[in-house]
Amino acid sequence: MIKLVFCSSFILMVSVLGCVVPYEGTMGIYEDILVVNAIITNENKRQEVTLTRSYSFDEDGPKAEINAKVSVLTGDGEEYQFEEIKPGIYLSLIAFSAEMGKGYKLYIITDSGKSYSSTSMKLPVSTTKIDDVYAKRIVNSDGEDGMAIYINSFDPTGNSKYYRHEFIETFKIIAPNWSPYDIVLLGEGELQDYYSIILREQEERVCYGKNTSKNIILNSTISLNEDRLKNYEVRFINRNDYIITYRYSVLVRQYVQTPETFSYYETLKGLSRSSDNIFSEDQPGFLAGNIFALDDAKENVAGFFEVSTVSEKRLFFNYEDFFAGEELPPYDGGCFTFAPSAAGRMGERELTNLIKSGSVRYYGYNNNPAPNEGGVLLTTPKCGDCTVLGSNKVPDFWIE
Repeated sequence: MIKLVFCSSFILMVSVLGCVVPYEGTMGIYEDILVVNAIITNENKRQEVTLTRSYSFDEDGPKAEINAKVSVLTGDGEEYQFEEIKPGIYLSLIAFSAEMGKGYKLYIITDSGKSYSSTSMKLPVSTTKIDDVYAKRIVNSDGEDGMAIYINSFDPTGNSKYYRHEFIETFKIIAPNWSPYDIVLLGEGELQDYYSIILREQEERVCYGKNTSKNIILNSTISLNEDRLKNYEVRFINRNDYIITYRYSVLVRQYVQTPETFSYYETLKGLSRSSDNIFSEDQPGFLAGNIFALDDAKENVAGFFEVSTVSEKRLFFNYEDFFAGEELPPYDGGCFTFAPSAAGRMGERELTNLIKSGSVRYYGYNNNPAPNEGGVLLTTPKCGDCTVLGSNKVPDFWIE
């Protein structure tokens, strides 16, 4: 019996879109295949291609496909070459944007000498636009109180029709048990150990966390009278989620896709929703995209080369804007303090061993210790040090 993880991308974009419930079953032959994640857009930027290998459940994650030669060719002979900036992550040498009417093909030559290509893809429309992103407090269909993120979008030409959305959310974190001081171990002795209380060396009270969307968010206006998304929900956040405790921001990105691309993602979404669907007897076990091996027509390649038009819009709000005077959400599971004993034999003192392990943060003095308590209050790392959950650098786009 071997456990495998089958991700929402059917091995595609395993680090981007998240995984469904692991499947435990008998495995036939494990197939090591190339996994391609590539989206070229109408944004003028260094475009990105990610290459990894498929992996089984007993492995930690996907292995980067390194030292590959990656390029994008247009139908009129232009070539954009890519360089590897991190293992498996390739950026175009120069910034460029996909143009209306041009066909684009992805070419890959791996370090082992194998060659791959995509079919030719074109932009579906020249531009797209998110008209509005807004937040509203609602009670959802499951009876949960929280915040919904909505968008409005309209294409008066009626040519967009096929949409995919993703979001990147950023949120302020304030460590509830933060102290400006830290505790360090100076030395251990036969009778007692020696500690010092010092000022912390970096900002650890206020940080900024970041999450990206993990589900496939699709919508089509093909059956509607007009090409409009009105009050379309892309995110719901339960009011007890700590990410909205202080200030929250979300960047929503809207991709207009070709019918072929939309169909691929729609199938992918359907497969990832239910393990019953994925492992039914009539499932082939592999979702083919538009990338194929040039050397061996029978070789499977996972992934899809997408050329899409994109638009984005950012929203900020504070918790107090919608929950004025109400109790704050619990901090990522809650926080507490404790006072470990500094007594005992050398090498067995609880306070010393906790400090050495790095699994605690200093909170303050314990002025009224109970029996078996020490004179120092400690807390868990995430409650006393916000860098456990986020970055202490203020994002460039952040507005208070």
